[in-house]
Amino acid sequence: MDHGLDKSISEGSGEDSVGEVIFVERRASVRAILVTLTIWFVVVFVLGVITWVQINGALALLVSAVVLLFPLFSFINWVMFRMLIDSEKIQMVRTFIFRNKESLEFNKIEGVDIQQGPFGRAFDYGRLTISGVGIKQLRTEPIDHPDQVAGEIRALIARR
Repeated sequence: MDHGLDKSISEGSGEDSVGEVIFVERRASVRAILVTLTIWFVVVFVLGVITWVQINGALALLVSAVVLLFPLFSFINWVMFRMLIDSEKIQMVRTFIFRNKESLEFNKIEGVDIQQGPFGRAFDYGRLTISGVGIKQLRTEPIDHPDQVAGEIRALIARR
């Protein structure tokens, strides 16, 4: 289990942050994926049953199939998400059909914000919004331990 910047490698003296090389890769939270998919499948089941009872079976299947597209796209986005932290910048990489790679250098980061809903607080996952100079923002998919990751990013910014 990766709890933060355990993969950091120090080159040079122990306290010198200038020679430090850090490479961390984070992926979307499995807990977030499971909670969201569970909620969606319950909603689809309830909508399907209501539609089946009130209208007819063919329409219930159609409504259920259309509603299932939303969690499918979310799942694909989460699986294709990576957050990379190295010694100079943070990168968000999303690959679905096209590859989207956004980066923000540590010296241009102004703030790190955390968004967690009730399930996120209960299961310790959430999104980070990393604000940069101007209007540049990087927003993660839900990740595990967002408080810890935000603290580690703030610590890396403070070392600069």
